[in-house]
Parts: sequence; C-alpha cells; structure tokens
Amino acid sequence: MTKHIIFFNTKGGVCKSTLCEYTAGELQRIGKSVSVDNTDQQTHVTTILNDDAEYCLYDTAGAFTTNNIELLKACVDVDALIVVPMNTGKNDLKELNFLVDRLNEYGLKEKSKFVFTKTRSNSKALISRREVLAALGLNACDWVMPMLEDFSEQRDTKRTRTEISNFLNEMVL
Repeated sequence: MTKHIIFFNTKGGVCKSTLCEYTAGELQRIGKSVSVDNTDQQTHVTTILNDDAEYCLYDTAGAFTTNNIELLKACVDVDALIVVPMNTGKNDLKELNFLVDRLNEYGLKEKSKFVFTKTRSNSKALISRREVLAALGLNACDWVMPMLEDFSEQRDTKRTRTEISNFLNEMVL
C-alpha cells in the first residue's frame, strides 16, 4: 500500500520543500521507493516519477491554492499523513486557525501532524506554540528541525541524514 505524505502549510518559508526533499532522499537511502510531486510554483523539490512507489511525497505552495485543495481532498480516502511544518514566530500563529479549520473541513485533522522548524528545542516560543497546538487538539512531533546551515545550503551530510532519520522514525516509518 502506498503512503502519501503531504508537506502543507498556507504560510511560506516554513521548510516544506526542505523537509520534502530530505525526506525523499533519506527514504531512498534506506531502500524505499518514492515518488515526489510538486504543487509549489517555486519548484524547489526534485520531481521523481514512480508509479510503483511505496511513498508518494508532495511539496505544496505556501498558499491555499486550487491544487492544494484538490490534493487535500484526495487524502481523505487514502493512507496519508499531512505534515505541517511551522515556525515559532508571531506570524506563524496568524494563519493557524484558518489552517485548522480547513483540516477539519476536509476531515484531515487526525491525519495531520505538526513539526516545528527553524527553532531551538528548548525555546520559550516553542513551548508556547506546543501549548497552543495542544489546546486545539492538534498533534505535534517531538522532533524539532534544528537551524542547521546544512539544511539551508542543501548539504547531504551525516548530520542532516541523522536529523531526517530521526524525523522519519517518529513521523513516517
């Protein structure tokens, strides 16, 4: 059975593309077959076409586009995980209620899991954001994407592979 993983947030700059690209690479490295599609007009992620993939990954635009709506609606009846990368800045909270309303509207709240990016794992802002998500009944990953130059410069180092492996083991595998 194919697992669909959608990296989604209506806000840009939260590491959707980075997580998608590294997740695809790490899944391939451990011997999994992947397909990668891109609804983000910036096309930062390398597309991989594979009709027999075990994992289909989707990088999405940082907006509520028609393509994203169709993709979310298609997730209702398949084995899907909606990964919602989120920063801890003030602007990240502005769209949260809209995003949660859409996840509820499409029946995807239970298939969604938030992951914090570009933050320190012990910051006050992170603790506060986790409390906000918990109050809304949302699931958050324990793993936090660290602020590594390796990620922003797209380096395939042991450190990045270890971090993404930790992410995969908690969220996907």
